[in-house]
Parts: sequence; C-alpha cells; structure tokens
Amino acid sequence: MGRRERKIEKRKQIFMSSILVFLMIASGFAVMVGNTNSQLKYNGYRFRVQNNQYVTEIDGETIPFYSLPSEVEGINLSSTITNKLREAYLVMLSFKPEQSTSLQVIEVARFDLSQYLGKTVYNGVLEESQDYDLPVLTCENATVQTPIIILNESSNPGFIEEDNCIYLNANGYEFLWLRDRLLYSYHGVIED
Repeated sequence: MGRRERKIEKRKQIFMSSILVFLMIASGFAVMVGNTNSQLKYNGYRFRVQNNQYVTEIDGETIPFYSLPSEVEGINLSSTITNKLREAYLVMLSFKPEQSTSLQVIEVARFDLSQYLGKTVYNGVLEESQDYDLPVLTCENATVQTPIIILNESSNPGFIEEDNCIYLNANGYEFLWLRDRLLYSYHGVIED
C-alpha cells in the first residue's frame, strides 16, 4: 500500500470515528432531554429550568424551586402544618444565627419562604444577636393566627409541629429540600 492510499485510509477512519462520536454524543443528549421533559410535569404543573432552578406558574405567580416535586414528595409533612399556615393571618420565621454552620442556606430558605408563602412573614431570631437587628421570636410568641416556623439546625431532617410552633429541622442544603416540600404542599402542587 502506497503512501497515498494510507492517507486516504486514515482520512476515512478519522471521518468514520467523527461520525460515531457525534452519534454517541447526540444520542446521549437526546436521552437526557427525553428524561428531563418527562420529569418536568407533575400533578398538572409544568416546570422549566431557569437559572439552575425549576420554575413553575402557581396562581399566576412564577415560583422557583431547587428540586422537583417527585424528589421531595417522600419527605413526611403533615397536612395539619400546611393548613395551619394557609389559615394564618401572618407567619413568623426565626432561627439561631450565632451557632449556625448552615447560615447561608438558612438565609436563602428564610428569604424564599418570606417571598413565596403568600402571607406576611415577620422575621426574627431565637436569641439576641450582634449580627442581626431582628426581634427575638420564639414558640412563646406563636398563636393560631401567627404560627412560627423555626429553621433549626439538626442532623435529623424533617418537620415537627408542637402547638403553633413548626420546626424545619435540617442541616446544610436539606433546608432547601424542606423549603421546597413546604411550598409545594402549601400551594397544592403536592397534595397531602
């Protein structure tokens, strides 16, 4: 085989390899898009990805989430909690800033709950803080019309309700899962 034939043969191999690589990448992309589209519908709501969040329209308002409903529906949340929040006049939100290692995530969850609960949210801290000029709000301040949500750092994630005090127990990014679970139930996306 001459030099010219080897060059032609090499070009054919490179061309065929390029086509195979393209087909593999395209089929992988098609599988990802197909899976994503099937997961972006839940209980009559359509989700789209925007700014690394899942966004859907609820009662004419665009609400972002960090996870899909199917990813957080397994988190146990009593309908008593969501009903209590729906019937409340306003909601208080409190946390312990001085001992928190999840402060950034707690701040995101606190901001999001204040924005998307559809209620007036009054923010506070569980004890005096040098870093926060917020009132001290504890379970003692809670009533039926003004329940309190406490963002509580814990190694046992979940929701606990004691009278009018609702604990969101989590650590790190688990706060965002609980935030999503609560908002999905509150707005009726996940039916409890």
